[in-house]
Amino acid sequence: MDIRFGNEQRTVESATALDAVLKEAARRQTLLFLVGDNGTLAVGIGHPTHAVLLYNPKPGRPPMHALGDATADSSDLQPPLTFDGRSFYDRCAIPATRARHAAQAFLESSGELPNSVVWEPEPVVSTDARG
Repeated sequence: MDIRFGNEQRTVESATALDAVLKEAARRQTLLFLVGDNGTLAVGIGHPTHAVLLYNPKPGRPPMHALGDATADSSDLQPPLTFDGRSFYDRCAIPATRARHAAQAFLESSGELPNSVVWEPEPVVSTDARG
């Protein structure tokens, strides 16, 4: 499976190799992209305690994000959930170890949506200038 983060692109074929790349990339808060047969899983890693997961499937299915605390509507975590300049609400925060397990499941299934986390569709952003 291809993995992209920063200016890097690598191919990994085992959970051990993926874990090594996740540890390397987590030296700073960044988004790491795992490109599977059915879609791409973005893993926001490098936060001391939490991570985010975003799933962009092949056309025909909506983008999803992993749901941490469904009642959270703020960004109170310190440090904030910011990966490569993109900020995320706390409701998207899941424990970093859980995100790592989901990434390994994604790799082992050749890109199927991991069922070890709860997913919800990404909000639709209107581009209609009329309101």
